Order: sequence, then C-alpha cells, then structure tokens
Amino acid sequence: MGKKALTAALAAACLVTLAASAPAAAEFGIESFDTDTHTPIPDPSDPDAAPSRHLSQAGAHADSTVRFRVRTKGDGHGYTITDGSLKDVVLDLPPGFAGNPQAVPQCNPAHFNNLAGENCPPSTQVGFARTELPNNSLGRPNFFRTSPVYNLRPAAGETAAFGFYVVFVPVKIVASVRSDGDFGLRTTVGNISQAATVFGQELTLWGVPADPVHDYQRYSNGLFSATGASAGVEPRPFLTLPPACNGPQVTTLRARPWGGGGWVETQDVADDPVTGDTSGPKGCEKLGFGASLSMRPNDTRAAAPAPYTARLNVALDENPRGLATANVRNVQVTLPEGVSISPSSADGLGACRADQLGLGTAAEPTCPDSSKIGDVEIETPLLPSPLTGEVYLRAPTPERMFAIALVVRGHGLLLKLPGEIDPDPVTGRISTSFSNNPQLPFEQLTLRFKGGPRAPLTNPRDCGPKTTTTTITSWAGHRVTSEDTFTIDRGPDGGPCRALGFAPSFAAGSVDPAAGRSSTFTLAFGRGDADHDLSTIDVRMPPGLTGRLAIADQCADALAAAGGCPASARVGSVTVGSGAGASPFYLPGRVYMTGPYKGAPLGLAIVVPAVAGPFDLGTVVVRAAVFVDRSTAALRVVADPMPTILEGVPLRVRAVNVRIDRDGFMVNPTGCGRKQVTATIGSAAGSSAAVASRFAAVDCGSRPLKPAMTLAVGARGKLTRGKRTPFTATLAQTPGQGNLKSVEVTLPKTLNSRLDVVNRREACSIEQFAADRCPMRVGTGTAVTPLLRQPLTGPAYFVYNPARRLPDLVVRLKGQVAVDLVGKVTITRDLRLRTTFDAVPDVPISRFRLALASGPRNGPIGVVRDLCGAEARAATASIAFVGHNGKRVDLDQRLRINGCRATTRARGAAKKTPTRRNR
Repeated sequence: MGKKALTAALAAACLVTLAASAPAAAEFGIESFDTDTHTPIPDPSDPDAAPSRHLSQAGAHADSTVRFRVRTKGDGHGYTITDGSLKDVVLDLPPGFAGNPQAVPQCNPAHFNNLAGENCPPSTQVGFARTELPNNSLGRPNFFRTSPVYNLRPAAGETAAFGFYVVFVPVKIVASVRSDGDFGLRTTVGNISQAATVFGQELTLWGVPADPVHDYQRYSNGLFSATGASAGVEPRPFLTLPPACNGPQVTTLRARPWGGGGWVETQDVADDPVTGDTSGPKGCEKLGFGASLSMRPNDTRAAAPAPYTARLNVALDENPRGLATANVRNVQVTLPEGVSISPSSADGLGACRADQLGLGTAAEPTCPDSSKIGDVEIETPLLPSPLTGEVYLRAPTPERMFAIALVVRGHGLLLKLPGEIDPDPVTGRISTSFSNNPQLPFEQLTLRFKGGPRAPLTNPRDCGPKTTTTTITSWAGHRVTSEDTFTIDRGPDGGPCRALGFAPSFAAGSVDPAAGRSSTFTLAFGRGDADHDLSTIDVRMPPGLTGRLAIADQCADALAAAGGCPASARVGSVTVGSGAGASPFYLPGRVYMTGPYKGAPLGLAIVVPAVAGPFDLGTVVVRAAVFVDRSTAALRVVADPMPTILEGVPLRVRAVNVRIDRDGFMVNPTGCGRKQVTATIGSAAGSSAAVASRFAAVDCGSRPLKPAMTLAVGARGKLTRGKRTPFTATLAQTPGQGNLKSVEVTLPKTLNSRLDVVNRREACSIEQFAADRCPMRVGTGTAVTPLLRQPLTGPAYFVYNPARRLPDLVVRLKGQVAVDLVGKVTITRDLRLRTTFDAVPDVPISRFRLALASGPRNGPIGVVRDLCGAEARAATASIAFVGHNGKRVDLDQRLRINGCRATTRARGAAKKTPTRRNR
C-alpha cells in the first residue's frame, strides 16, 4: 500500500473512532477558561533556560496562551463525556492586543490541507495547540494531542488565518477586527468537525515566532524534531500586548455546540498567576511614540478651491527585543487661518445619514456617492497592502453641523472612523478631530480631499507661508505637537501674488425699457476672487424709475427681521452666488417690501434661506432702507452689511442678482433722457467703489400729453376789489399719458398777489422749512397717484430762497412718502402773477389739488377787479404744461368764479372749454 493511501486509511480509521465516541448534544457549557501572557516556555533540555513568567509590560512582544475546557459528565457506564459536541468558538481579545500575520511567511492552504505529508514549512509556525481528546479505553484518562499552529495565507475576505490539526482533522482559525465595537481582534473557529469530540483546548501563540528560543518546539516536514528546527527567517514581532495602560484586560470566549444549542459566553480577566494582580498592562512610560501630520494643497493659488492631501505618519518600532510603539488615540488638526470650507462645494453635495453609515456596526455603509468628499488609504505592517476607502460627509445633527467619516476596507476588515469638524464662528478657521481611534498600529494614514471647482476646501486669500498645527495623543498617554507649513505662491488667476483689491462689477436696468410701462427691474453686482468680500450697497435710482407701492403689502418689522414676510409683500427675487472659484454656489431668495426702516419711509427685506446641500445654516435677512427724494421722488436704496460668515463658513459672496419682478410693480420713467443707475459698493475691508450703469427709457414720444386743469377763485364776501380770495387749482390726468415735468400758471390781471404774504419778511426760512417749523401756512395740497394707496396731503408755505427775489411756493406733501413741490413765484412785465412748478417728479399723477387760503393774514391772492363783473368773467389764465417726454401744451383758460349770483349765462361762461394755443 502506498504512503498516501496508508495515511488516508489511518485518518479514516481515527475519524471513525472519534465519531463513535461523540455523544448526543445535551446542555452545553464552559467548565473553565483562562488566558495568560508570558515569556517563552523554556526548553526543558536547557538547564540554563530562564523560567517562563507572566508578562504585563505594555507593548511587550509576549507569548500568549488560551485554555478552555467544556463541561463534562459521566455517562453511567464509567466514561466521561461532554455536554455537547463543540461547533463554533469565538474569542474576543482585549482592545490593543495585536497580531502581525506578516511577521513570518504564510503557508499555502493547499499544503496545509494535504494529509499526505506535504505540510507547512517551519518558517510559518507561530505556536502550538494541545487538544484534550477522549480515550475510548474504560478507566484510561483523556489524552492530549499537540500540533503546530501555522500562519496560513488568508482566503479572500479574511484578515488572517491560522491552522492546526486535531489528529487528522484540520482546524482553521480566522482572525478579524471587531467592526461593531472597540476594534479589538477576534478569532473564530467555525464548524468544527463532529468527528473529533474536543474536551478542551490549549493554544499558545509566540510573541516572536522566528526567535530561536522556539526552535525546540518547531515542527519540520510535519514532524517534531528532538533537535529542534530553525525558522530560517529574521525574527519579527508577531504578538504585541496592548501598548496602553488603561485597566484590566478582558478576554471573552463564546462557544456553541452542534445540534442547535445557543451561544454560551464566559470571560477571563488577565491576572498575574503569582500575585493575582488584574490591573492590566503597566510601564507605558517606557513606550516610544512619534507621530506627525502634514496637510497641503495640490494647487497653491490664493483663494482657489483646492485638493488637499493630509498624511499622518507614525514611527513604528519593530525591534523584536524591544517594545511596540504606542498607538494613536486622538488627533486634532488646526488648519491655517484662511483655509476654509468652500460654499462652492455645496452644489450637488449630499450627506450620509447615521442609518446609512452605521457607526458602531459591522454593516457595510450605504452612503450616497454625492456625500463622498475624498479618499483614504491606511498603510500598516500587519497587512500586505494598504486599506483603502472613502471620506464621507456626515449628515448634520442638532448638536453638530459638520462631521465626516472615514470608511476603509480590505483584507476582511471594515473600519468606520468618525471625525468632527469645528470651524471658528468668527474666522472660519477649521479644527478637525478624530477621537478614540482603534488601538491598531499603522505607519501612514493618507486623506485625499476632492479638487476642482467643487472642492470642499479653499485656500487662504493671501499669499505666504501657512502652518497647520496638529496635536496627537496616544493610548499610552503621550502627547506630541507637530507643525507643517506650505506656501501660497500664486494669485487667484495663477499669476503673481498681489494684495486684494476691490473693483466690483455692476449692472442695472429694466428688462423692457419702454417709457411709462411696468417692467422687471434687474440689478446685479459682484466681485472676483482677487477682491475683498462684498459688504454694503447704496443704490441711487434715476428719477422716474419707481415702484407702484399700492399693489404690495408692507411686511411688519418683526416678521421682516425674522424672514417671515407674507407673499403679499413680495416684490422680487434674489440669487446670491457664494464661494471661491469659477463655479459659486447659488442660493435663491425673495425680496419683500416693508414699512419705515432706519429713518426711511420704506424698506426692503432680502430673505435668503441658507440651505446649501445638506446644510441648513438658517435664514439670512438683509434689511435695506428705501429713501424717496423729496424733490425728484427718486429712490435711494441703502442696504445693511451682508453677513460674511455663517456657522463658521466664510460665505465669500461673489454675486448678487436682484430682480424686482412683481407684475406691475416697477414703472419706467416717461422721459427718455440719458440717465444712470449709480451705486456705491462697500467691501468688508472698509474700501468702497462708485459704480454706474447707463439707463434710458425708449419710445417716450408715443405717450400723449393731455392734462386737464380747473382753476377756481372766489367765495361769498371775497369777490370785490381789495379782498383776499381763495384760489384752487385742480389738475387731472388719465392713465397712459406722459408724466408732467413742468406746470406754469399765469393768472389774469383781475387777480394779484398780496405782498404782505408774498414777501421775504413773512416767508418761511429754508432752515425752518427743513425743520418743519414754518410759522404760516398759505394753503394745502393733495396729490393722488396710482403708485400709492392713499393720497399725499400737506401744507403750502412761502419759503424764502436767496437765489430769487420772491419766495417759492412749496407744497409739503406727506403720506406713505414725502415730496416737496416747489413753485417759483414771479411777477411778469405786465404785472401778472405767475407760478411755475418746473421740477415735477416723473411719476404718474391722477389728480392734484392746490387750495390757497384767503385769511386776512395768510391769503396770498387778492382781487383787482370785481370777480363777478364781465371783465373778470372774460379774463383767462395762461397755462403751460411740459411733459418729461418733451411734449408741450399751452392753454388760455377762464377761471371758475365761485360766490357770484348764479345766472345761466354765468354758468355757461364758467364751463367754456379752454383754448389750446399749441401742442
């Protein structure tokens, strides 16, 4: 019979014998469980060998022994049997306990499984196993089978594998890392053959397998040699005690039998067998620790989104006679000031929810691709190739806005490492921390963050050296600080470095500039990467470009401040571009009309929900005061400073595009002269720039000019020569006409001015008028405009103007806004009283009424001829209207005389159509 056949026959016979002794499953349990770390067991043939002793030195490369025995009982026939046939055994080692399967060569599993004798070479042995097996002879004690333990080449998906034989039954131990807990080592023996009834097991693994001290226990060609065998390779550490002094070391054993029994669990706290000390590893002060971090951009342009690479390096000591290097516990990185989270990265950005990431579980994450912001790679001497994976952005929580997670995998490992990001709320400077990292040794951890316009990080805006500061602590209590410096050496455009400037862009105008029509109004301003941040804007609209306030409600102040204005107050929209580089992230918002704000009669609330990708940074509200020029009714919009940072993210506002697009709200002027929308834009650094955009309405000539005016004079008792008489002028315009620029009224000689009222001594001073303290009112005015819901009303005064001989007649109109209408008073050569309002605002007027008083002290109009006489009835006033579109209308119009005895003829005369002299 051949050698292979003989070996197979013996194996079969043994398995049959073992199977026959296997009892039926009963209540299963662990009778005893013990662990110990110690120096190598001495060669009994060497009289000078030092005895084996317990080791508790942190980081020592110690041998480790695990012993357990299943519960047994008598079978009633004199035999001892187990309570169940062992199926699976799982051993969870204390965190920090490390094994390096690369310390010795790995045996080909095909060689290990070859029962014919082509076994693993001695260089692959890492320890030995003693298995307690039953003796089928009545009254004979159980016997122990010793077998070498080999380092096997792991199968796909396995971190490490080891194997030994129980008689001819191969037993495979698979090592992994607990991804659902403290990242300690776990060894698993699964589906143990029922052919072998195992009473107990003692497994010893060597701290330094290739150390000659183990030669006497080493097997060669599957046989133990009395003279020993050399490993034939350089000694390297295989087992390492936790390099941390953080308390008792607990090992957990879980086992279950065949037949469907449940898991049983027991624990052992490592103790000194002599003293009983269970306090765990000691001597952490003897451990070395050296670590540093570098973090640098691959693009060194100022203010540019850039791909950053971070490398954390740890100096490992693999001296088999020394102690291991302490493991990294906490890493806190503070990036240079100016390196900040880039708002541009929010476009299309997603986040990984807690249930998708599954921190603390062994489940493979299901994070969306949109949440990936980089790659990670970990190099460790324990594995033949690096672990690789992704950097994911974690979904924000109420407690923390910014967080990331590293997910690395390979060789059967899955590690999920959470990181916290804390940007400074004032400066935006970023601090990132990874706490309580796995107690596993590694040489280098590399993070590569995405680049391109959507890179998560952006460079500082100024050139020069930039330093990253890192504090690293170890599980053994070390604390080291490292610094790494890179240089920003190019401007944002790739050219030479230069100081930030401020040359903002600006454009404004109506989408449809047709005269008098309603049109969307747009205003846009922005800056480049080489400019300081935008802060304020003060816009001056050209006269005539105004808003129809009557169609929008005014948002209450409290609602405006909170960004809660109703839709009825909405007048426009806004888009804000934020972030560095060529692709800012744009946020939409709304523009609402408010009531008085900061001394202005009106206001705007620009409300932008700051929702960028997965981040809700709140609602940004920028208020603006809207002033109305009292002379021209031109609008001036003065905005508050824009925020420059939110939740620690510098906004880097690049562009602001405003559209006042409520249907029918904005109205173009009816004058087509060249105008400008001007503005002063301020930067966050305090500089400012004056900008302008040309504006001109078109097609002004298509607007007709057909105003109507009624002049009325007189009242009972105020009709005769020398009397002061009331005077009323009422102007009316129908919609669609050109707006009036000038109105000139020259009264007939039958009326004159009362110089005791119309003179410098009685007139109000400019200072009194400005302070609203004029002593004598000479009339009242009322203006009705489709732009406002309520008429404007106010008193009329004579106001002394040093530039003219006679005082001006000024009507101070008040209401939702305030406008002063100024009439220049003159006496013609033929002694007629003329008043010219030559600076009427370019706004539509439905009706205007000016009523002058007739009191003995404030009546400015006097009777020269008896108003009820034929001469006065036939007299006409000269009226000249000039539109902002350049058209002119001249009228000779009789006055309506009130208070005379009514006659048919008189009434007809009063209603006679005025004579148009030209158009």
